[in-house]
Amino acid sequence: MPASAASQSLEEIHCLVRAAVVERRPIEAVYDDVHRLFCPHVLGYNEPNQYRAFCYQYGGDSRSAPEVQAGVGIWRCIALEKLRNVELLSGPWRTEPHGRQRCVKHVEVVAEDHPDREPQNGQ
Repeated sequence: MPASAASQSLEEIHCLVRAAVVERRPIEAVYDDVHRLFCPHVLGYNEPNQYRAFCYQYGGDSRSAPEVQAGVGIWRCIALEKLRNVELLSGPWRTEPHGRQRCVKHVEVVAEDHPDREPQNGQ
């Protein structure tokens, strides 16, 4: 069972997102007070303690356009400090082609750098 939003520290959220990247597992979370489903592909920071993740959002809601459509996701840059209720899922890893990521300046981990972790069947 995931920890409550109040009890998840930035360090715990960072560890969960890092595990999701390395293990190629989707995450369910609340981001900026909106429910989201996404697969984080790149984790790092822009300035010390300003953690960012480059993610493929495949479900949930959005406050800004474009909206996630059925079967088609969108690439997002997320700030880890805006995440709450982070939970690793065991569903399929999702992705699609994208341009050069500019979200994370100082990269810590990239999903594609872990070839021993075959993505699960899915999109």
